[in-house]
Amino acid sequence: MNELQTARGLGWASLAIGLSEIFAPRPIEQAMGIGNGQQTGVLRVLGVRECMHGIDILAHRDPTPGLFARLAGDLLDGVLLTVAGKKSRRPGGFVGILAIVMGVVALDVLFAERLARHR
Repeated sequence: MNELQTARGLGWASLAIGLSEIFAPRPIEQAMGIGNGQQTGVLRVLGVRECMHGIDILAHRDPTPGLFARLAGDLLDGVLLTVAGKKSRRPGGFVGILAIVMGVVALDVLFAERLARHR
């Protein structure tokens, strides 16, 4: 699979992540150990942002700018995850979600850099 195909895959992943945040924020909260129902609005807004990144990546012939925009969103997610981690009552669930997010961030960095180099 080449970089462009992988970038498109990351666009589809953005849509999947975003839709889960929009339509199932409470299970995500519960898995993170912050399941008090007060963060559902925040998660839904983050889901809309994530979906927009996916659409941006998928809608353009060159997904590089969309991947860099997604990286900016990853920074925001990192800050919010740090705050949520301090409030978590389920450290194991929180660490699991953090590991998934960090894996996606690593892919974003790797492929944004590779695509930028090939531009």
